[in-house]
Amino acid sequence: MLYKHLVALSTVVSIALSGNAQVESRAHYSTNPGDAVGHAGSIVIDGDFSDWSESMIIATCGANDMATAFHGSHENCVVDMYALYAAWDDENLYLAWQMCNTGDTWAREGDGPLTDGGRIGDVPLIVALSVNPASTAMSGKLTNGGYIWRDGPSGVEFTSHVDHLFYMSAKPNSGDPAMFKAVDASGNTDYGKGCTRFASAGIKYDQKFGFHPSHLWRQNTYAEWADAETLISDPSIIENIYDPECYDNLMAGPVEGLKPHDTKYDTFYEMSIPLKAIGITREWLETYGIGCRVVGTRGESGIDCVPFDPSMVDNVFGQYGKDTSTSHEKDDIDNITYDLASIGHLRDGSVVPPLPDPTPDPEPDPDPTPGPDGGKYNVYFVDSDAANPWAAVHVWLWDSANGNANYTGGVWPGSPMTVADIPEFGAGWSYSFDTDDALVAPMVIFNNGNGGTGNQTDNLVFENNGVYNRSGKVGSCSGIDEVEYVGSESVKIYYNLQGIEVKNPVAGQLYIVVDGADISKVLFK
Repeated sequence: MLYKHLVALSTVVSIALSGNAQVESRAHYSTNPGDAVGHAGSIVIDGDFSDWSESMIIATCGANDMATAFHGSHENCVVDMYALYAAWDDENLYLAWQMCNTGDTWAREGDGPLTDGGRIGDVPLIVALSVNPASTAMSGKLTNGGYIWRDGPSGVEFTSHVDHLFYMSAKPNSGDPAMFKAVDASGNTDYGKGCTRFASAGIKYDQKFGFHPSHLWRQNTYAEWADAETLISDPSIIENIYDPECYDNLMAGPVEGLKPHDTKYDTFYEMSIPLKAIGITREWLETYGIGCRVVGTRGESGIDCVPFDPSMVDNVFGQYGKDTSTSHEKDDIDNITYDLASIGHLRDGSVVPPLPDPTPDPEPDPDPTPGPDGGKYNVYFVDSDAANPWAAVHVWLWDSANGNANYTGGVWPGSPMTVADIPEFGAGWSYSFDTDDALVAPMVIFNNGNGGTGNQTDNLVFENNGVYNRSGKVGSCSGIDEVEYVGSESVKIYYNLQGIEVKNPVAGQLYIVVDGADISKVLFK
């Protein structure tokens, strides 16, 4: 059984880092300690921590400081953030974060926090970045009013500025991890234009079981309960997480009253994000810096984060809606207000210049056939999933470097595509549009009228006359421009107005007809 310390509350307060934002600096909490912002270095994302050094730590927390330590210590899936690391090279931003489970210092193997080997379950982790302080701040919510990856009324909101949110399972290779950006002026996002899957953006992450830092400061107080609804301890005991006298360093040797800690219960994560995926270069990063925070959840709302934010413990002693013996902190609304940790350069709230315009990869063809003043564009889709075919297909098409100009109506799921026979590909769909714009970096998403996994493709680079399936571009078709009349017989070939051959013309529809060497536009009867 844990022992309980009753100590005077610390009078030290959190300090301002930039502007009106604050950071927690009491006890073992820190944000950019000693002005550390990480440093340059290339990391192999292999689930190992040998590439990381303590000089790369940009934020720390204490261990055993989350809500379940005070209300629901019998639970499994311990979500306890401890340290955040950062590095970068010419191509990538690298992040790592240490999570810990010190329940083994008092629990038995297989009980409570050591259930399922003490491992973190399939719960969402969130990496939040603030790349451009002048950009629209993300709310953490969807355009439909819900929360990202949440259907219920609880979740994580952001007052401190973030413009990129990365959602992933704590169990790599589970779920459908994705990066989100704002799609409206309120900072909301969606599963269409605002969503980019890790795989399509080249984002990677992995894990290793073990503990990397040289210290493991664990706070040693806890709340006493008569039963699931009756708290015996003074709720102010939560303030002890801010008092350094309430901590023991488990890496320094045995602690009276506790069993030795086995680091096999701890988990280290590492992640790489291509700089081009967040629109910056190494030079820009090192000159102006970006902000970062990692949030751990129990699937509904935040339970701990690094750098720390007081919203993680503002509802500790309330009751969880699905289990009164555990904490309301798991299903409340967390509004994160404290500042993020700086990476590459200490951010001081000053105005930074516009972001650079990294060359996309693969580089789109800005002038496939139309001239510099725009023209007619075509795109085609064939369904690659014969077992679960889409009954209808919509296209969402925009220019990511031209003010996000949209050419499919501007309202998700975009414009419906027309059923067509595509030369060399067979049955499919087509879409055409005319514009006076010179497309610079056009992108396209195909969907079945909905969003999310299985309902839409990744963000794909648009190429005029390109033929796509659910995985990406599979070929090209320039329609009637490819038609050549062979032989002397007169054979009528019908094409729709998008230039796709139609095997069975429909009465009342307008077609382009190739009859020998003659080409005409006719109404089929």
